[in-house]
Amino acid sequence: MIALKRLNKSFGDTKIYNEVNYIFKENKLTCFFGPSGSGKTTLLNLIAGFDSDYEGEIKAEGVRLKDLSMDELCEYRFNNIGFVFQNYNLLKGYTALENVLMGINLKNEITECEKRKMALEILRSLGIADKKDQSVETMSGGQKQRVAIARALINDPKIILADEPTGALDGEATKVIMEILKEISKEKTVIIITHDEEVAHYADEIIELEEYGIAIKKSAIERGNDEIRADEEELLSNESLAMKVLAEKLESKNGIEDKTYVKPKLSKKISTKLSMKNFRIHFFKFMIAAIIIAFGSSAFVGSLSSKKITGRIIEEFKTKNFFYNSGQAPINKEIKKTHEEILNILKAKEDVENVYFQYDLENITLKSGDKSLEVEYKVPTALSKESLVYGDMPKGNKKEIVIAMNMANRLSSDTKALLGKEIVLQYKDKDGTIKEEKLIVCGLTNSQYQDFVVSSNVEKGIYDNTNIHKDKPTAVAFEVKNFEEISRVDKELRDLGIEVLTRAEEVDSFQNSFVKLIKLYTALSYIILVVGMAISAVMLYKVSIERYTEVGLLGALGYKMKNINSIIFKESLYFAMLSTGLSGAFIFVLQEVYKKQFGYGLELNIMSFVILVGINLVLAMVLSNVINLRLIKTEPAKALRS
Repeated sequence: MIALKRLNKSFGDTKIYNEVNYIFKENKLTCFFGPSGSGKTTLLNLIAGFDSDYEGEIKAEGVRLKDLSMDELCEYRFNNIGFVFQNYNLLKGYTALENVLMGINLKNEITECEKRKMALEILRSLGIADKKDQSVETMSGGQKQRVAIARALINDPKIILADEPTGALDGEATKVIMEILKEISKEKTVIIITHDEEVAHYADEIIELEEYGIAIKKSAIERGNDEIRADEEELLSNESLAMKVLAEKLESKNGIEDKTYVKPKLSKKISTKLSMKNFRIHFFKFMIAAIIIAFGSSAFVGSLSSKKITGRIIEEFKTKNFFYNSGQAPINKEIKKTHEEILNILKAKEDVENVYFQYDLENITLKSGDKSLEVEYKVPTALSKESLVYGDMPKGNKKEIVIAMNMANRLSSDTKALLGKEIVLQYKDKDGTIKEEKLIVCGLTNSQYQDFVVSSNVEKGIYDNTNIHKDKPTAVAFEVKNFEEISRVDKELRDLGIEVLTRAEEVDSFQNSFVKLIKLYTALSYIILVVGMAISAVMLYKVSIERYTEVGLLGALGYKMKNINSIIFKESLYFAMLSTGLSGAFIFVLQEVYKKQFGYGLELNIMSFVILVGINLVLAMVLSNVINLRLIKTEPAKALRS
C-alpha cells in the first residue's frame, strides 16, 4: 500500500502539492496522466524516496519514508520498488541478461546460478530469452523496455514505478509493453506516469494534478469494473471520511511487516566482477588517461634522472678540468707579506692542498724523436691563464706535459700527432749532470710564449734536484680541494692581502649556468607532470559525466553509496595499475632513446622506480576518486536526469 497524508511539496516559490491525501490501489494499474511539468515525475520521485524535501507523510509498504536514512532508503527501494524508465536506463556494454541481474546482485542468500536461472525465466516469460547474450545497444526499443521490465521484476518488488514507459516506443511496441504491465498489475501495484491517452486506456484508475491536489478522473467503475465498492466512492467525495480511513490504514501498517525483507549487500566477488566489466567498457578512455599520466610521470622521472645526468656531466667537467682548482700566488715586491707567510697562510687553510713554492728554471731542453728545443728561461706557469687547444692538463700524480702550440710546431710537423706520445725533458741537477724526465704529451695550449706545464709531482722533483735559489721563490702553487669553493677561497685570500691567480670568474659563470640548468630541468619536470595531470583529469571527468545515469540507476536499484564507491574504487585501482605499467614501458623507451642519442642511459635506480610507481598510484587513485566523488554522492533522481 502507498498512502499520502497531508502531502505538501514546493520547488522554491512554486507549489506543486498542497495538503494531498491519497491511497494508491493495491495490485492495480494507476495512471498519473497529464502534460510535462504537471508534477507527475515529482510524485514518482517522492514515492521512490529520491526526494525527501516535503511536508506531510508518505507511507509505502508500512514504511514512513520520512524516517529513513539514505542507506535505509536504498534498502526500501531494493525490497519494494521496481523501476521502468522511458529511456530504459540499461547499462551500455552489458548484455540483456547482465542488465537483468543488476536488479538482484545485492541478494546474497541466492547463489549466482539461481540468480541466472531466475533472470532467464523472466526473460523467457517476456519473450526475449533468445536475446539474453545480446548487447542492449543493438536491441530495438521494445526489446530494451522488456529487459528493463525484467530487471524491475527480478527482485519480486511489491511496487512497479514506470516513468513514461512507452514514450520512446511506436504504437505496436506500446501495446505490447502496456499489456505486460497490465498483467503485472494483477499481482503488484503498478504506477505509471504518462501523457499518452493510449496508455491511460489500460489504467484501473486515472489521476491528475488539479489545484495542487490529486483528482481521480477515471475509476474502475467507469471502466465497468465492479471491484470498486460504493462506499469507496463516498470515501473519495468526503474529505473528512477519507482522512479517517487513511489514518486507520496507516496505523494498521506501522512498520515493516514483510518477513521476506532483505538487507541488500554487495559481495566482494560481484563488486570485483562489476568493476572489471565497467573498466572494460570504458577501457578506451581509461587507456588514454592512463597513457597521459604514464607519459607525464615517466617524463617527470626521466627529467629528474636527466637532472642526475646533468649533475654527472658537471662532475665530469670538474674532473676533466681539474686544473681549474689550481691557483697561484705570485711573490713580488708589491706584496707586503713574505713568501713564508703566504705559504703558511695557504697551508693553514683546510680547503687548500698541495701547497709548494715555484721557482724560475733555466736551460731546459725538450726532445721528440730527432728534434729538440731549448728553453733558456722558464718561469712558473699560471694555469689560470692557460687555455687548452687539444687534450687535457697534466695530472699531479702522473708524468705528463702540456706544451704550447708554437713549441709543438718546432717538434713535429703534425702538432696534434704529438698527443699521447713521449717527450723527453732534460735539465741539469745539482752536480751539473743532465737528468731526463720521460713525459707523455697530454695537451696543447695556445700560449703565445714558448711555455710548457708539467705534472706537479714532476715539477717538485725538478725543484728538489736543481740548483735553484730556495730563498727566492717566484710563486706559491696551491690547489682548492672542491670546485665549488674556488671563488670563496679566492675572495678570502684577496681579503688577506694576497694576490692570487685563479679561475674564480669562470667558475662563478659555470656554477651559475649549472644551477640554472638544474632549475630548468626541475621546472620542466613539474610542468610535464602538471600538464599530464590536467589532461588526465579532463579525460577522467569525461568518463565520469558519462556515468551519471549508471550511478543513478544503481541507487534506484538499492545500491548504497558504499557499494557504488567499492566498485569505482576498484576501477580506480585498475586504472592506477594500467598507468603504472605503461609508465614502466615509457621509461624503458626513454632509457633506450637516451642511450642512442647521448651514449648513456637515465641512471635509473630503485628510488627512480619507487618514485615512478608512487606518482602513478597517487595520481591515478587521487584524480579518479576526487573526480568521482561528486558522481558517487549525486542523488539517484538527479543522476538519472544528468
